[in-house]
Amino acid sequence: MKRLTLLLISIVALCSAGYAGWQWYDRQRTVVVVISDDAPRALPQSVELVRGVRDTLVIRNETNTTALIAGRSIAPGQEVRQRFLSAGEYTFACTTHQGADVSVIVRDP
Repeated sequence: MKRLTLLLISIVALCSAGYAGWQWYDRQRTVVVVISDDAPRALPQSVELVRGVRDTLVIRNETNTTALIAGRSIAPGQEVRQRFLSAGEYTFACTTHQGADVSVIVRDP
């Protein structure tokens, strides 16, 4: 009887941990911004994210030249990932494409 009770408690604990892990994973989101010469604008005007580990900003360079955004060099075909720990508004300018900047709005969960 004790073994059965211990087994049932273990199964319930394992299922609860799995459910909690799935909920955490399911709430994560990746926002991809593509730098492209084909688009009317090299970057979108704004991107909205949620602070913490829930949202990740990915900037992918699909041009033939290296892009420099907020001090980060992104070679052709490469990407950078950024998570934000503080809420606020951040502006990133692309020095390769004049006038191309993106406003990243990070809000609290």
